[in-house]
Amino acid sequence: MNLNYFETFIMVIEKRSFSKTAKAMNVSQPAISFQIRAMEKEYGQILLDRSGNKARPTETGKIFYRFAKDMVRNNNLLKESLNKLKNVVGGKLALGASTTPGEYLVPKMLGQFKKKFPDVEPELFIADTDDIVEKLANHEIDIAFVGRKISEDNLESKKFASDELILITPPQHQLAKKKTITLKETISCPLILREKGSATRKTFEDLLKNQNIPEENLNVTMELGSIQAILAAVEADLGISIISKFAAERDLSLGSIKTIPFANMRLTRDIYLIYNKNRLMTKAQKEFIDFVLNR
Repeated sequence: MNLNYFETFIMVIEKRSFSKTAKAMNVSQPAISFQIRAMEKEYGQILLDRSGNKARPTETGKIFYRFAKDMVRNNNLLKESLNKLKNVVGGKLALGASTTPGEYLVPKMLGQFKKKFPDVEPELFIADTDDIVEKLANHEIDIAFVGRKISEDNLESKKFASDELILITPPQHQLAKKKTITLKETISCPLILREKGSATRKTFEDLLKNQNIPEENLNVTMELGSIQAILAAVEADLGISIISKFAAERDLSLGSIKTIPFANMRLTRDIYLIYNKNRLMTKAQKEFIDFVLNR
């Protein structure tokens, strides 16, 4: 069986669509269908449930998916091992990141790494921290960047940056006139927060616990999964928020939002690079980890 067929099957599962897979692979949709049918015929099993709008794996397909991922990964390891003979750092580099590092830190590092190693083919998946850790555990990505330390025996967490969470308000907001503010002063205001599962939200929730402030006391008017959506909502005077200083820098410089320091308190968190320490790593993965940690 052609290894490309397994790569096709993996992409259909992850994109849940024949048409999106065909577009991504620059082939026709019938060609994708032909490859899937060929695999089902070869192994005598139905691998995809085609009854709904999205292509979903059958129970057999889920098992097949895990083995297909291993086959493709082992093929990449084989290529990488052979490339070592030529001292080439190349091949796919599958990265995942939570929103803040994924949008404001990792792309810059990837650009610099790509200049150094042009044969590397990076992919970056951005989601909330819980989803990223799950993808790392399921071997869907090789290296992750998240806003909190993950305590699992098989995962190695290394700090590579620090971030500060700041309070942001519209420029015309009544709090914007204050020089400093307490946490208790903010909770009665309409709050726009990140969704549950994000590291930013978890850091804020931990702070509330430390200050003995019940979450029920918060006046949460919106929960948004996008930092840009939060910035736009605050700028539109729909509420105030607590977000990453990295994410707010541009809007602060433009004057579309304002920040007020917390009195006698800085809300900081570390950002971690995480990888599975029990997996055999490619040279590209090792080089990228060293590149990030030695910056």
